[in-house]
Amino acid sequence: MPLKVLLVFRLESPIKVSQLKPKTIHGLFFGLLREETGELFHTGRIKPFSLFFTPYFRFPEREVSKFTVELNLLDISLFRHFSNDVLIENRGRELNIGGIPVSLINVKPLSVVNYSSLLENATACQDFVVDFLTPTSFKRGAFDYILPEPELIFKSLLKKWNTFSPEKIGWELLEFVKKHVFVSGLWINSYKTEVSEKAKILGFRGRVYLYSDKLSEETKYLKALLKFSEFSGVGRKSTMGFGKTRLEEKNEAKELV
Repeated sequence: MPLKVLLVFRLESPIKVSQLKPKTIHGLFFGLLREETGELFHTGRIKPFSLFFTPYFRFPEREVSKFTVELNLLDISLFRHFSNDVLIENRGRELNIGGIPVSLINVKPLSVVNYSSLLENATACQDFVVDFLTPTSFKRGAFDYILPEPELIFKSLLKKWNTFSPEKIGWELLEFVKKHVFVSGLWINSYKTEVSEKAKILGFRGRVYLYSDKLSEETKYLKALLKFSEFSGVGRKSTMGFGKTRLEEKNEAKELV
């Protein structure tokens, strides 16, 4: 059952958004947690959460004294541990960024869905419009691969879905994607982004149009996975703010009957 919440932080004095690098936000989040809880979030190759701080990728020169981070839990059982640490054990705990004290001042629930409802509410359609709001890439050997190939998008989502959902989606869906799903349009740019002082990641950002030449049951699963991506992110480093997506609902084709 994916859960989305906003973490609201306050700084003792303003800093530039560019100082809130992905690794900094990642470290700030884990600074809120006890060691035992942190281990739960680090367990497994597929991590059970994503973190997004979109302003870093869009408005790096702005100064802020308050900022919000979007936390998505792909396994809702972790919320009990998270809320215990943040709201009870570490309530009012001060951390710092570059020597400037920062405190968590609010936790705002945004939305919660269950995996079965994502499947039940998905309608079959042929057109999908996906906005990639933060740089997105896929790992190929030692390189960042930055083209939005349908197979790579849905492979990434299937891995995350089948790790945390009690209702699995068969891997044969990728064969359908290979044969029937194509990029029909895209408006993207590539970006090289600092993760930390010593590391950068290359990724694409923008709007991608996907088209299936076959209207079938499989496209319902594609729709559910793309809606799930708003919680999980797509591709590499979604725990550091990369791969944030939004599914555009306007261009939906007629429902399969």
